[in-house]
Amino acid sequence: MIFSYNWIKEFTDSKLPVAELTDKLTMAGVEVEAASDLSGGIDGVITAEILEVGSHPNADKLSLCTVKSMDSTYTIVCGAKNMKAGDRVALALHGATLPGGIKLKKSKIRGVASEGMMCSEVELGLANTSDGIMILPKDTELGVDIKDALGLNDHALEVCITPNRADCLSIRGLAREISAVTGAKFIASAIGALEEDKEEAKDNIKITLEDKDLCMRYSARVVKGVKVGPSPGWLKARLELSGIRSINNVVDATNYVLLEYGQPLHAFDLKKIKSGELIVRRAKKNENAKTLDDVERKLNDDMLVIADKDKVQAIAGVMGGLDSEVDEKTTEILLESAYFTPATVRRTSRELGLSSDSSYRFERGVDIEGVPLALDRVAGLIKELAGGKILKGIIDEYPEQKKNAVVNFRVGRAEKILGIKVSAKEATEIFTRLGMSVKDSGDDSLDVTVPSYRVDVNIEADLIEEYARITGYDKIPTTLPRAGISHAEPTDEVKLKSIIRNYFIGSGFLEAINYSFTSNEEGLPGLSSKDGVKVLNPLSEEQSVLRTNLLASLIENLSYNVARQNEEVALFELRPVFIPKGEGERPKEELHVAAIMYGLRDGFSWNRPKEDFDFFDVKGLSEKLIMTLGGADSIDALTFKNLPEESLLRETLHPGKSATVFYKGKEIGYIGELHPEVCEKLDLKKPAMALEINPLTPYKKRKKLAFKDLTKFPESSRDLAFVIDSEVPYSDIISGVKQIDTKVIEMIELFDVYYGKNIPKGKRSLAIRVIIRDRQKTLLTEEIEALMTRVAELLKDKFGADIRV
Repeated sequence: MIFSYNWIKEFTDSKLPVAELTDKLTMAGVEVEAASDLSGGIDGVITAEILEVGSHPNADKLSLCTVKSMDSTYTIVCGAKNMKAGDRVALALHGATLPGGIKLKKSKIRGVASEGMMCSEVELGLANTSDGIMILPKDTELGVDIKDALGLNDHALEVCITPNRADCLSIRGLAREISAVTGAKFIASAIGALEEDKEEAKDNIKITLEDKDLCMRYSARVVKGVKVGPSPGWLKARLELSGIRSINNVVDATNYVLLEYGQPLHAFDLKKIKSGELIVRRAKKNENAKTLDDVERKLNDDMLVIADKDKVQAIAGVMGGLDSEVDEKTTEILLESAYFTPATVRRTSRELGLSSDSSYRFERGVDIEGVPLALDRVAGLIKELAGGKILKGIIDEYPEQKKNAVVNFRVGRAEKILGIKVSAKEATEIFTRLGMSVKDSGDDSLDVTVPSYRVDVNIEADLIEEYARITGYDKIPTTLPRAGISHAEPTDEVKLKSIIRNYFIGSGFLEAINYSFTSNEEGLPGLSSKDGVKVLNPLSEEQSVLRTNLLASLIENLSYNVARQNEEVALFELRPVFIPKGEGERPKEELHVAAIMYGLRDGFSWNRPKEDFDFFDVKGLSEKLIMTLGGADSIDALTFKNLPEESLLRETLHPGKSATVFYKGKEIGYIGELHPEVCEKLDLKKPAMALEINPLTPYKKRKKLAFKDLTKFPESSRDLAFVIDSEVPYSDIISGVKQIDTKVIEMIELFDVYYGKNIPKGKRSLAIRVIIRDRQKTLLTEEIEALMTRVAELLKDKFGADIRV
C-alpha cells in the first residue's frame, strides 16, 4: 500500500527524516519497500496568474503572455494555446529546477525576452502527456511554491502490510504504529460533535439484521440535501496517490475515510431504496445482483447481501449495487459502516472472482468498535464537501458487544523465550504505546487488555512478539542453540518407502509423482475416482477429488510419454490413496505402490531379443517385490487369482491376462496387462503391464532376518518329473513338498513344464529339482533316496500325480 507521509504526520508528531523512519518501521516488522520523493527534484516553481495573452510579434505559433505572481509581473513566451487571461498556472523563473535536473535561464525566443516558463504536467513530471500548460484551480493562492500547492512536498511510502496486521491498513493505523516504534505522540484527531438536524435518521430508514453470525454490527447515517459534484484538488491528489480514482465528492469522501480509518464505507442513494428498509441477509439461491462495475452476478445462499424489499442493493463487504449508486442527481444518501465477518467476505470475494479495497480490509478484520467513529467522520466530511444536513442519530444494530481480549504477560516467560532481560516497567510502557491498557497482576506478570483493532494479538506469545519488535530485534543477542546430536532411528514407514524405492529403481524404473487430487469425471472403469473423497474448496474441477488409486495417474503418464515418441516407459509411484468411508467421516489413507511397463523387455539393443513386456514380467515384478518386503519365504504366502467376474477392472485390465494378488489370504492388489480397448483409446501400439499393491501387509508380517553360518556340508539334488492336473496350483505343490522335511529340503526349482503329445487333456507335465542339504552332516545316498521316495508318495497320494520314469 502507498501512504502519504504528510497525511500520516497529521496523526503523529514524529519529526524523523523519511530514511530513518523507514528503517525503524522495517526493523519493527512493517516493511517499507520504497519511499519516493513526490517533488521529483522541482525547485523554484511558483503559482501565478495570467494577466494577458497576446500574439508574438515574430511568430504566429507563439503567444506572448503577461504573468503575475504576488507583486511582480513577468513576460513569458509560450507555445501552448490552452490558456487565457485569469488562469492560474505553475511558473518556473530564472534559476528554477525541473525534474531531471533541468535548470531554467532567461532567454530570447524569436527576438523577444522570456523571463521564465509556464509548465505543463509533463514538464513537472506529473504525467506522460498533456494538452498544454497545467491550469490550476481558480482559488489557488499566488506566489506559493508549487510543491505545496499540489501536495508535492511529500513522500510516498510503499509499505508491505502482512495479512495479520489489518490495523496498519490505514493512515491512522500506520501513524499509531509509528508512534509506538519511535515514541512520538499519537494524535487521535478526535471528531467533535456533529451538527445534526432535528429530523431523525430512524424515521427515514429501517435496518433489519437477519444474519447476526455474518454481520456482527451494522450502522447507518442519513444525509439530506447534498449536491454531488467533483471533489476539490487536495482530495483528488490524496486518493490518486493511494491508487484510487476520483468519482465524485460523496464517493470520494467514503474512500478518503477508508484510507484514513481503515473502515470500508458505502453510500446508497436513499431514494432508490424501496420501502425505506435495508435487510442484511443471506442471498437466495440463484439470486442475481448487478454490481457497480455493471456486471450481473449470480449469488448463492452462502453469500451475505444488503437488500431492500425488491432486490439486492449491495454484496456485503465486496461491492455496492448499481441500482442504488450515488450519481449527479442524488440529493439524499444513506451511509453504511459495518463489521462483516472476515470468512464470509473472503469466501464471497473468491467465489465471485471480485476483489475490492473494501473486501481486502474486511477479509483481514476491521475494528468493530471503530464502525461508528468512521461513520461520523465521513458524514462530517460529506457535509463539508457536498453540503446538506446530517439527520439526527446513528442507526446502530450491534446485537452482542464484542469484548476485548485480556492476555497475561509473564516476565519470566518472555525472558526465557527471547533470551534477554525483560523489564515489567518497560513492557508496560511498550504495551501502552501500542494502545493497550496494562494492569499489574502480581507474580511479575501483567494483564494486558488488547484494543479491538489489534485482531492479531490473542495469546501470550503475541505479546512477547510485540515486546521484542518494539524493543528491537537487534537487541536480541546471537547465540548458537544447544542441542544434543543423536542418530535418529528411521520409522517403519520411512524404512518401507526406502525398501520399495530402492527395489524399483534397481529394477530400472523411474519414480513418478502426481497430484493427490484428480477430476471427478468418469475415468477408466475400476480406476475412476468419481465417487472418491470430494474436496470442499478445490483449486479447479480437475483437482476436485482425492485419488482412490495410483494406476489411473500412471496410465496418463504413459499416454503422455508415448504421445511424445518415448517408446520405453517404466514408471512407479509410491503415494497414499484415500478410501471413502461414511458421510462426514475422515477418509482412510492407505500407502500404495503402482507401476507401469511399456516397450521392450531388454530395451533396444543389437545383441538382445526384441521382446515386449508380457504378463509374466509384471507377475515376476510383484513376486520379487513381495519377497523384498516380506522376506525370502514370503513367496509361499503369495497367491494369484482371476479377477472376479463382476469386477470393473476387467474393462481396464485384460480379462485373460490379469489377476488379483493375495497375501496370506488377504487381497493386497492386482496385476495385469491393459485391456486392448484401453490401449487403442490411448493409441498404444504395444501391450502395457501394470500393478498396484498395498505393501503394508507383507511388510508388517515379515520375519526378522536370521543369518546362518555357511555350512561345510555339501548339497545334493534330485530331479523328479510327474504328470498332474492342470488345476493344481504350483504353489500348493511346492508348499507340500517342503513340509516333508523343512530342515533338509533347502530349495525346489521348476525347470520344465510340458503340455501336448502323450500328455492327457487337462494334465501337464512338471519337472522339479529338489535341493537337499543337512547342515549337521553329509547325507548318505540311502537317506537321499528315502526322502525322494517320500516326495513321490506325497505327490501321488495328495495331488494324484503320476511319476514319470
